Amino acid sequence: MLYIVLPAYNEDAALPVLLEDIKHNCATIPHQIVVVNDGSTDSTLEVVQNYARTHTNIHEVNHEENQGLGAAINSGFKYVLNYNQYQINRSDHLHEEYYVPDMVITMDADNTQPADCIPLLYEEICSGSDLVIASRYVQGGEQHGLSLGRRGLSWGAGRIMKFFAPIKGVRDYSCGYRAYRLKLLAEGTRQYGPNIIRSRNFSGMVELLLKVAPLAERVTEVPLKLHYELKKGASKMRIGATIWGYGQLIYQIKRKKWSTMEWAEE
Repeated sequence: MLYIVLPAYNEDAALPVLLEDIKHNCATIPHQIVVVNDGSTDSTLEVVQNYARTHTNIHEVNHEENQGLGAAINSGFKYVLNYNQYQINRSDHLHEEYYVPDMVITMDADNTQPADCIPLLYEEICSGSDLVIASRYVQGGEQHGLSLGRRGLSWGAGRIMKFFAPIKGVRDYSCGYRAYRLKLLAEGTRQYGPNIIRSRNFSGMVELLLKVAPLAERVTEVPLKLHYELKKGASKMRIGATIWGYGQLIYQIKRKKWSTMEWAEE
């Protein structure tokens, strides 16, 4: 089963377009969509609830207050892991000839990351990858509508993280549009706890990558055409806080504080 986790904060304008785009591109792929409303002050929650009433594959997770991207992703993963276990327990048997690995795709809810990448990510997991990144920096990848500051931050973060924590096959460290084999996330949460992401800002997606990539046997990338000009409303990224978050990650790496016990003590 494919699970798509969408962290959403004030995305009432973009979310309906994205949900319809996912429906179109995933028409032949059995999938469930988990929208995590992270304390939105607009009508995002109402949009999700309305869709959930008419679409049995759309699920709502609600944060009463905004907790940040990392917390929203954590909540989405918890929901998927619990839901998947429930589905396994109620199934009498599995037909091996129709077996498809359970997987989770995370993507932004602002409609800047096109849903036509989902089948590419899906096929990569089905072909044996444990972790797949929709990358702007492989052949065929593009990015449009980003400010020079945002472009520089993404490019610089990749260069710095590749120096301090190189991961074979990874060029795009900061893009959160990814597919994970579900058993990889299950092992990650077993080692680091259910709140696998500790960062509150956008550096949390890099933190997640650095934690789960060492547990994966195969990490690959597919090209992403990012269209940030489609975003409605102002960016929610605080560049200063994100840079500070990257600095904290490097500090953790240099001190080798990635073990379960050391993180649990912090």
